[in-house]
Amino acid sequence: MGAATVTEAKVTRWPVTRLDVAGAFGDIGVLFPLAIALISLNRMNPTAVFLAAGLAYILSGWYFRVPIPVQPLKAVAAIALALHLPVSTIASAGLLMGVVLLLIGITNLAPLLARLFTLPIVRGIQLGLGLLLAREGLRLILERREGLALGGVMAVSSLVIALGATAILLAFRQSQRFPAALVLLFAGAILGVLSHWGALPSFAPGPLPLEMLRPQASELKLALVALVLPQFALTFGNSIVASENTAQILYGPQARRVSTRALSLSIGVMNLLGSAALAAPMCHGSGGITAHYKFGARSQKSNYVIGGVCLLLALFGASAVGLLKLIPMTILGVFLIYVGIQHAAFLRDIVKNRAWLSIAIAVGLVALATTNLTWGFLVGFALQGILLLISRARRRRSF
Repeated sequence: MGAATVTEAKVTRWPVTRLDVAGAFGDIGVLFPLAIALISLNRMNPTAVFLAAGLAYILSGWYFRVPIPVQPLKAVAAIALALHLPVSTIASAGLLMGVVLLLIGITNLAPLLARLFTLPIVRGIQLGLGLLLAREGLRLILERREGLALGGVMAVSSLVIALGATAILLAFRQSQRFPAALVLLFAGAILGVLSHWGALPSFAPGPLPLEMLRPQASELKLALVALVLPQFALTFGNSIVASENTAQILYGPQARRVSTRALSLSIGVMNLLGSAALAAPMCHGSGGITAHYKFGARSQKSNYVIGGVCLLLALFGASAVGLLKLIPMTILGVFLIYVGIQHAAFLRDIVKNRAWLSIAIAVGLVALATTNLTWGFLVGFALQGILLLISRARRRRSF
């Protein structure tokens, strides 16, 4: 008991270090682009989106005692953007997801459902997500071939910016005095200011008024079919089962509170409360855990930092998107590629088991091809069943 108390005291001591701050921004390549898109294209309230994300980050850090990410539900966000769904439908999906996961957590069904997600399937989910993150990073870089015009004097191509950002990551990867994430963010902010020189967005503070969700039967039905069903397996597989596994690998005993039941309850509560204020549906994510860790986060203090930044953005209301757009998307793309590679690397602990490796690779490649981790999971589950039947048949013949 004494040793545990000492360890916890070390984890929670202040002040915040450079690595705490650097690690806090490790997952912005997922959080900010999705939040900007939902606010800009689906007209979500930026105050509601960042208020919900900020509170969720702070409360998750307080409870789990390790850096736990908060991200918009990826499948929900992608479908909502593609179909131009209204804010109330998106929030209704968060309400339904919150109810389902809260019930799973309260009834303690999470550990039972987690048994479907064996180690090779979890590694496949991590591989698939890593490949998807890296691909999204490449897309953010390549679709902006025109680059940035700096102060109206010279233009820098997105490829040059990406190469420079990669060089910064590699050069400062091991530095504790100048953490790579902070150096890269600082460089990105300078590029953003220079590229918008003379036309900087207004930064007037002032939160927008919040509205409350009034659930409608027709919207709940649409949200269930179009958003919740495609999202559920992804959320349970990546945000719950793979997140528990990733946290245990990276943080060891420090992540003792990160369990499938606790994660299910956490996502359920954050979506019930967030949907009430018409915020974007949120989840945790195994890739985000890797992102925070690889950029220096080692305690819940990183959650408090990024949570505080989100709360500050909520106070800026309509100006929040303008602030975030100062960071070039090419920089966020490099973040995503780096995190994707690191996340896919969890595969290394099963490379000696050919059957498990085959399942994991199949899961990852199907997820990449379909842009849907759910299909990857189903393929992996089917392959696992086939291999089990073959193994049993061989045993019978041996007798």
